[in-house]
Amino acid sequence: MDTGTVKEEDIYRMIANQEPEKEATQEPEHYLVSREVQRRALDPPLLGEISVPDGYAHVTGDCGDSMEVFLAIQDRRIREARFDTLGCGFTLACGSMAMEMAEGETVSDAMQIDARKITLALGGLPGTHEHCAELAVETLKKAINDYLFRGNESWKKLYRNR
Repeated sequence: MDTGTVKEEDIYRMIANQEPEKEATQEPEHYLVSREVQRRALDPPLLGEISVPDGYAHVTGDCGDSMEVFLAIQDRRIREARFDTLGCGFTLACGSMAMEMAEGETVSDAMQIDARKITLALGGLPGTHEHCAELAVETLKKAINDYLFRGNESWKKLYRNR
């Protein structure tokens, strides 16, 4: 097995905390994926859409994963946050955690969420997947900026390009 690359099926095994099949001569590898990452990757809370969001963003990361964030905001407080993604289990876990951290926060407090906070809240991420937290943060902040750009003029959100 080439240790420099990780195959997609190995990622799903890591998330499910299962060992990949090994040849008899290889030492066993241990994947340290937290229970929180596993739980959110397999059944992500806050996955979904808001039909007419106050803030919306769609970002595609360098790895090819993409994420959408939908925010319902009232009195500059995020009352509902949802996300959707075409990405790996780590991206699902990071998106879910970012939405949970943002929901109920003021817009300015939500702008303080960063990749390090998401990674810590998830109990860590493999180094090869730290960019998943960065994708979640970038998409969240762009959705907040979309809300700020459009202001409180609710009619503007009906003309958003998605």
